[in-house]
Amino acid sequence: MSRSTHATMQESVLRAVRTIIAALSRSARAIEARTGVTNAQLFVLQQLQTEEVLGINDLAARARTGQSAVSIVVRRLVRRGLVRQRRSLADGRRVGVSLTAAGRALVRQAPEPPTTRLLVAVGRLPPRDLRALAHGVTALVAAMGIACETPSMLFERDGSARTRSRRRER
Repeated sequence: MSRSTHATMQESVLRAVRTIIAALSRSARAIEARTGVTNAQLFVLQQLQTEEVLGINDLAARARTGQSAVSIVVRRLVRRGLVRQRRSLADGRRVGVSLTAAGRALVRQAPEPPTTRLLVAVGRLPPRDLRALAHGVTALVAAMGIACETPSMLFERDGSARTRSRRRER
């Protein structure tokens, strides 16, 4: 590959990444301003709208993320009175999450969160494109030296102690 072709491909990738990040970020900020909840919180609320009760693992599977990331979001929604958690009568280890009246009212008026748009778009990619994207993004993460761990949900503030102490310092 020639240097000019390589440079053109780099510019194309960077422009696409910037476009995606900017569009998702703008949308997430607009949702938070309009609804008072984050993109991740709205995504969870909308998933609960389709089912009477969902478990944390069910929500994590729908968000294509880890159970711990979803648990953080659900805890925040419980504190705000938008969802409730109840232990399963059949299996005391399982906790079901459901919308409260306030949560249902918020979801009825809310726009589609960026997470949903991203998941739908990725789901629509033909298998060949999806494989190429998975390979390329994984290679980019490795080239950037980013640890491959379960991240928080999109545009959700991290709930770790390190992040909380940074916020206190500000």
